[in-house]
Amino acid sequence: MNNKNGNGKRLKPLTPRRVDYFRYDEDYECAFLGAFGFSTRFIMSKTKLSANQITYRLQKAEIRRMDFRDGSSEFAQMMLLNVRQKADVKLHRMLAELSTTHPNWADAA
Repeated sequence: MNNKNGNGKRLKPLTPRRVDYFRYDEDYECAFLGAFGFSTRFIMSKTKLSANQITYRLQKAEIRRMDFRDGSSEFAQMMLLNVRQKADVKLHRMLAELSTTHPNWADAA
């Protein structure tokens, strides 16, 4: 295995650290985004953690993203209660715009 960077200097190996959701921002952010069902790829882009690190942190925090997606988690219920009104307005606007640009959709039903 090559332990040198482009300048020929030895790279210091990364040492593992303990997961601490209250000490490390990326650990907390991983748990937060995971609780709201976000994908590993999205969490990777926000935290710079690897896929394995994300999986480990979510398992350790007992966070199952599927619980959010199927609506059974507290976070899913909270999201519905707090976002529903604004989302309804936006969705109605979006659907009305689609029905004017695609008039045949209304007839297909």
